[in-house]
Amino acid sequence: MSSILTSFQALLRATLTDRVMVSKIEFQAQANQVDIEVLWKALTKDKFEVARKAAPDLLAEWQVLESDDNGDNIGLGSLLYFRFGPVAPNVEPFKERIVELDEGNHLVKFQGVEGGFMKLGFTYYALSLKLDHIGEGNTKINATFTYDWEKDFDGTQLLEEHIKMVKYYLNSAVSFLQQKNNV
Repeated sequence: MSSILTSFQALLRATLTDRVMVSKIEFQAQANQVDIEVLWKALTKDKFEVARKAAPDLLAEWQVLESDDNGDNIGLGSLLYFRFGPVAPNVEPFKERIVELDEGNHLVKFQGVEGGFMKLGFTYYALSLKLDHIGEGNTKINATFTYDWEKDFDGTQLLEEHIKMVKYYLNSAVSFLQQKNNV
């Protein structure tokens, strides 16, 4: 099974925003034989169900803490709780909020709120996923990880671990959806 991360292009950029140094890593992945709408649903509305099936060792516990409809539906403003499984046993549970959700443009942005990586040195992080249709049931994933960490903190290893888990999740979700298509 080949990796979906065929064209990894890490672009590290620092920009000054509101007197805070924010850095960014961008990478792309291609999801062959996965329709954009199927992948969109898997990475948003069905995020937890797909993660449970596709990467059972990634998350030990998860839930929607807040949502617009007071249910388990994931949407703009939703507060999500995660506890990693064996993949990252030393990372404390954490919360993320969906701060951007554009269904028409297939763009979702998750921002760290507390716990987990925030306790390990990040002062800010957000992961944006933008999906693009590239023909014949294939989808391109554009991922942007924006972050800042505590002054005088070298979070390079922490950053690499976080990106590695994002790639693992995306790879697992796409592989799961590809297998589901071939059944």
